[in-house]
Amino acid sequence: MKIKGLFKSVWDFGNSTIITPAELDTETGDLTVEIYHCETTELFYLDEEIFIDEDKNEYEVCPECHNFIMREKMFEGEGNGIDYDGQKICSNPYCESNWV
Repeated sequence: MKIKGLFKSVWDFGNSTIITPAELDTETGDLTVEIYHCETTELFYLDEEIFIDEDKNEYEVCPECHNFIMREKMFEGEGNGIDYDGQKICSNPYCESNWV
């Protein structure tokens, strides 16, 4: 399912923010961001990127590939259960951030 929302990028220790329309595929974690032309060339350090859905839920965007959201890293737990270990990984299984 695809949901509409906003893609927010925060720059230079919170001094600059760019917000543009986006769409998130909730099954794959893939983001489609509307192209945005920024008038300034004074952006130097990317702090974070977030997808915000229409209900104001925020999803961290992968700092490596910038095209997918981060998800909780799950592992096989005791018995037949699945547990969460407190880490997040990129939704894109081929992203370099998942290779560590």
